Amino acid sequence: MSLTIDIHVLHAYPLSNLNRDEFGSPKIAVLGGVERTRISSACQKRGCRINTETVLGDRALRTRRIPEKVAAELHTRGWDEKEALDAGQAIALSAQFSGLKLAETGTTNVMLFVPESAITGLADLAAAHRDLLGQAAELARAQADAADKTKPKAKAKGPAIDKDTKAKIGELRDSVRAVLCRRNGSIAAFGRMLANTPDATVDGSIAVAHAVTTHAGEEQPDFFTAVDDIPGSDNGSAHMGQHAHSSGTFYRYATSSVDELIRNLDNDQAMARELLHAFLTEFARHVPTAKKNSTAPFTPPALVYVTVRTDQPMNLSGAFEAPITADDTSGWTAPSITALDRHTAAVNTFFGDNNILAAAHSGTADLTGVTALGTHILRLDDLVTTIIDAAFAPADKQ
Repeated sequence: MSLTIDIHVLHAYPLSNLNRDEFGSPKIAVLGGVERTRISSACQKRGCRINTETVLGDRALRTRRIPEKVAAELHTRGWDEKEALDAGQAIALSAQFSGLKLAETGTTNVMLFVPESAITGLADLAAAHRDLLGQAAELARAQADAADKTKPKAKAKGPAIDKDTKAKIGELRDSVRAVLCRRNGSIAAFGRMLANTPDATVDGSIAVAHAVTTHAGEEQPDFFTAVDDIPGSDNGSAHMGQHAHSSGTFYRYATSSVDELIRNLDNDQAMARELLHAFLTEFARHVPTAKKNSTAPFTPPALVYVTVRTDQPMNLSGAFEAPITADDTSGWTAPSITALDRHTAAVNTFFGDNNILAAAHSGTADLTGVTALGTHILRLDDLVTTIIDAAFAPADKQ
């Protein structure tokens, strides 16, 4: 029996620009033949990941600046600034990951995703192998050039290194790889992919859908001017421009494989419980922070519906394939709740509810008419705790 936790959120955001496209406008999607406002999955995942890490106190870094961070650590240990930077770059190259190189700026050419503690681990290795770093980096560059078909073969010739030194470099490579392949809660939850490096790849246990409005949406322009606080002889504004905004009720959805998360955490069930509790709480109340100072879009969710299933994840966005319509008194949220409730009832009738171990809902909207979303629990924390307890209950009690 596989366990999946699904979380569905209906969230009304005010006039805002929560996730911008390349032109600065709110992102969009076409669903049911009409244009909707969209918040990308990447935007939601990053925000929820950062907040979850803050709750857990265990940060992960997705960055190209590992050489720079290692150099800074070595500099605090008394290394010369240039020597520290060279060592930071060398220790990253020493992993000899296929395709991993240094960019002209001194960063790695790809982003790596590591626990924050990996920086100290790499600095320790650099200090322990100080005399070996130059040769290790030179060998890594030569191997990268040899694999690069765009470079002449003459440049692919490796440095002259004796057998014992090569063996030590191999040991350093394995140690650096072990550090870069470490995982913490965030990596176990959201996954990690490094091309041609299976040891570093982690299949994430959490999947997040793009959020879209339950109804048709349109961009709303905002022309603005700025007044100079020091008056002069010239008339008019000191600056003028135009911003784009949108508003609406969004359907947000995420799912987590409990079994996959436990496997990724080496069977640490206590950590899995803590991480899922933090993530579900953060996802339920998540508000992207783009343009937050000019829109203050910090609204609570109207509805949070969470289930524990034993069959498969169940995205309920089909409730809104036909766009919700509203009159001048209903707004979009109330009819969206009704549509989700009806669609859920239809889905449960079609599949049966034998595979639903637990279902419950909460929120700030009027939920008295809800019939198919399980138990109504008033507090978000109690809702999440109830779901987590059901998911981690002994098999004979599920």
